[in-house]
Amino acid sequence: MSDRDFFREVDEAVRQDRYKELWDRYGVYALIVMAAIVAGVAGFKAWTFWQERKAQEAGNEFSQAVTQLDGGEAAKARDALDALAEKGPAGYRVLARFQLAAAEAQAGNTDKAVADYDALAADSGTDNILKGLATIQAATLRLDTADYAEMERRLKGLIEQESPWRYSARELLGLSAYRLNKMPDAEKQFSTLVADQGTPQNLRERADMMLALIVGVPEALSTTAK
Repeated sequence: MSDRDFFREVDEAVRQDRYKELWDRYGVYALIVMAAIVAGVAGFKAWTFWQERKAQEAGNEFSQAVTQLDGGEAAKARDALDALAEKGPAGYRVLARFQLAAAEAQAGNTDKAVADYDALAADSGTDNILKGLATIQAATLRLDTADYAEMERRLKGLIEQESPWRYSARELLGLSAYRLNKMPDAEKQFSTLVADQGTPQNLRERADMMLALIVGVPEALSTTAK
């Protein structure tokens, strides 16, 4: 046996002794840690499966409720949506509440629908985009009866925070001002929409049309050309 082979065997023996010493000292703890890791992975997979199953069931219930609403089974639909709004997965709770508010509006219960939308907009559990949608929906329902101060209060935050809903908010403010014969305010909102390159095309066209009513066709067209 060469010296190199001898020293390698000694080195391996020392390592084995060291591993044995480490195992004797920490082996039980290592097994516990490994078992905990395996249990944690298995638990996470089970929890994920359960969540996915709940979401799938909630999706089926939501779709069925919407179908029932369209089919004239309002009572059944509302019972199902109420249950989802109370106990469903987070996303479907919000969607169910939106659907319930829309059903109230369709049934002519405007005040109840506005209150439902306002509650969604104020709920910290509602996504910011959906908060904006709830705000727009409530303001739309109030457009025919609210004064301009109320509409500003409702919509100003969407404009100041440059929300994706700011264009719809400006249009609603412009329509409110026009309805209340506050023409300078109406002109300001619609002119801002026309000048903003980010304004969606269909909304820009409506703003052009309103400016034509407010300041006359030639001036509205010249504003668009700019």
